[in-house]
Amino acid sequence: MKLSRITGIAALLAAGTAFAQSSPTIYGVADLAVESVKAEGATAPTVANPNIATRTRLNANSSLLGIKGKVDIGDGTAVIYQFETYIDLGNNQITAENTPIINNGTTISTGGFNGAGSGSVFGSRRDTFLGLTGNWGTLKAGYLSIGFRAATAQFDLAPGSTGVTTSYNVFGKVLGGPSFFTRMPAVSYQTPSMSGFYGRVSYMPNSAKGGSSDTAPVVADVNPSGFDLTVGYTGKAFKMAVVHTSFTDTFLGGYAAESNKSDAVFASYTFPTHTTLVAMYNRYSGTMNKVATPLIENDLDQNSYYLGIKQVVGKHEFMANYVTAKEISGSLQAAANTGATQIAFRYGYELFKNTQAYASYSKITNDDNVAYNFTIGGIGGSTGAKIAKGSDPTSFGFGLRFKF
Repeated sequence: MKLSRITGIAALLAAGTAFAQSSPTIYGVADLAVESVKAEGATAPTVANPNIATRTRLNANSSLLGIKGKVDIGDGTAVIYQFETYIDLGNNQITAENTPIINNGTTISTGGFNGAGSGSVFGSRRDTFLGLTGNWGTLKAGYLSIGFRAATAQFDLAPGSTGVTTSYNVFGKVLGGPSFFTRMPAVSYQTPSMSGFYGRVSYMPNSAKGGSSDTAPVVADVNPSGFDLTVGYTGKAFKMAVVHTSFTDTFLGGYAAESNKSDAVFASYTFPTHTTLVAMYNRYSGTMNKVATPLIENDLDQNSYYLGIKQVVGKHEFMANYVTAKEISGSLQAAANTGATQIAFRYGYELFKNTQAYASYSKITNDDNVAYNFTIGGIGGSTGAKIAKGSDPTSFGFGLRFKF
């Protein structure tokens, strides 16, 4: 009897320990802003790509809900997992952007305020993975931020790297559209920190490969895949990262073949005065084969830059940044006037722990032949309308950000 009681107590303790190890953590961010937005000054506005007059909207700024956990499996190794989703707090997600409705010329039903969203509070997938971690490093597989996105999010001065004041509205984009700031199905390995230095490599598998094993393939023999390499350093005041990204047969889309590469450098320094300076540079180069007989090969190149400053004074946080994408060169885009600049300002005040009230202003100035837009809270339409080339997206608003 005594032995059975001891055995039972031991079993309960073991079960309690296992539960403590595998108990998940629920976390999230609620970030909602009321913004006045417009995009005017277009070179040649059309019905499909209009000027957008001033209007007021709600912008949910990548609000999210997640579950993550870590389970020790012995020998210093643990299983890690994370499931994360965007949460729609009021402006309904349309494709990959949180886009307000546009309606010109006719009245709309109350349902029109919902745009083209799914009607669900849950939106697009965020970083979601299963992996292993230990003193040998961290291995993950799932839907992951690629190296460029991970580095940009680390150095961007906007809290959560979200909203209209973020760098990647202009930085790292090509032709004002496709961006290296993205997530993909991937396998990633990161080394442990070695005196502040670390490395990371990611592989994006070719699950969308075209062609077939038949003698007469039905679809083109393309091989969409990619990889990235990151080398970085994180110290008490200084941190930096260098990221190389390479995509094959994916990115712009619609070509017989593609090769797209990015080489980016990130650096920041925080002074004892709680002043942080950030600089980022991206060099994009690509080649595309147009569908023709024979194939026509085109090239595309562009540089983009980011400079930012943040000053913290007690509960006050001041941020300003300047971003520019230089004119595109190469045979794919022959037209001039293909650059853009962005200026952004943000002031935040810590109301309570993990709760910040803020005001923000951001403006993108487009050259005549491009239409860069806000990435989070892009100004578009429920019918898929986009801003016209040459128009300048502008946003001014107030918001509240809460983390738990």
